[in-house]
Amino acid sequence: MAEWNEYEAIFHSLQEDILVTDPNGIIVKVSEGTGMVYGVNANDLMGKSVYELEREGLFTPLATPLVVKDKKRVTFVQTGSDGKKLLVTGLPVFDDAKELVRIVSYSHDITELMEIKAGMEEMSSEMERVKNELEQLKQRQDDEGLIARSHEMRKVMATGKQVAGVDVNVLLLGESGVGKTEMGRYIHHKSNRRNGPFIEVNCGAIPESLFEAELFGYEDGAFTGARKGGRMGLAEMASTGTLFLDEVGELSLQNQVKVLKLIQEKRFYRLGGTKEIHSDFRLISATNKDLEEAVQEKTFREDLFFRLNVVPLMIPPLRDRKEDILPLIQSFVDHFSRQYKRKRMLNKIVMHELTQHVWRGNVRELMNLIERLIVTSDAFVIQEEDLPQTYKSSSENYSEMNNFSETLQETVERVEKERLEQARRQFRTTTRIADALGMSQPTVVRKLKKYRIQ
Repeated sequence: MAEWNEYEAIFHSLQEDILVTDPNGIIVKVSEGTGMVYGVNANDLMGKSVYELEREGLFTPLATPLVVKDKKRVTFVQTGSDGKKLLVTGLPVFDDAKELVRIVSYSHDITELMEIKAGMEEMSSEMERVKNELEQLKQRQDDEGLIARSHEMRKVMATGKQVAGVDVNVLLLGESGVGKTEMGRYIHHKSNRRNGPFIEVNCGAIPESLFEAELFGYEDGAFTGARKGGRMGLAEMASTGTLFLDEVGELSLQNQVKVLKLIQEKRFYRLGGTKEIHSDFRLISATNKDLEEAVQEKTFREDLFFRLNVVPLMIPPLRDRKEDILPLIQSFVDHFSRQYKRKRMLNKIVMHELTQHVWRGNVRELMNLIERLIVTSDAFVIQEEDLPQTYKSSSENYSEMNNFSETLQETVERVEKERLEQARRQFRTTTRIADALGMSQPTVVRKLKKYRIQ
């Protein structure tokens, strides 16, 4: 019968993973708990090298080389052969001559804690997505807020509603201020993704150097000034909903490549990250530029153009849908009266002036004017004197063709400019404009530049 050893009894009664090696990594003592943690017989580990056991896949990394190197306590996470995560602490043991003679390591199973941590990180990421989504959506207008009394606008909305039911890429075209963003929201709210987020990316407002970080997000410490903990990108926030790329024609060629890859794969990495992220979004883009012409001029990638231009939808300018002006005015008056708690109405002369105005800034210009009138007028009824001078008709009321204050050449140039502006609105390329006006394409390009027609 073996002699009872008090220290051995205490050592094994701890039921913990305790392992002792010499500086060369040879196991000289091991607790019974170690065998249970790693799924082996503890006695079979005696005399073996921890380096050999690591090569066999029993555990990694090792405490021994870390303690030998630094000659001090170390703590790290170790992975067992069954995927368990262990928090390991290694301690040096010195003799009287201060020479390292033993390395003692012990561990605790933290697999469950690691799973909880991962779950918390995922929950935190989801909470951030929801928070950012709410910030993006808090100013969202009702999807029925679009005014469509005119035949032209009713046709556009009918097409938008038709394509909303399928996840096809839509390219919204039209002058600045016609309501491309509102149309994008309309399509989103009519789609099966209506309960998901509508995330707007203003490609023209984000500095080129920050575009990748804004679109894809970044990890903690990815660059100087990065927010602690990292940040979710707009593409990731749009998952299950719609990603709206506004002013897509303003993208640099470098960023066009990144957007093309995102559209094709819907997979990306955060800046400074190594984990691939998948985002299930529907894409809608918008621009006031002629992308076909930009492709010809090599300022816009042809492959990206074809990706975006699956279903093009042209939104007509406000001057071509005058039937919508009065209902738009009433809608904006009601909206801003509620917002600023100032009940106002426009008299008939003001209404007439506004319906006759050429709205070069389109719906956005009309909306801004109504907001201005609501907040600056003192009376319940807004009079013509409340209108800015640029929105009042000339009191002379004479025909421009009978205006002899300009020379014949000036009259010709004015008419030529008006015809070019009209053709530019109707035809999207300079080749088509040239065919319609009976002149060469280089002449059209030269005259557009002359009159600064975009």
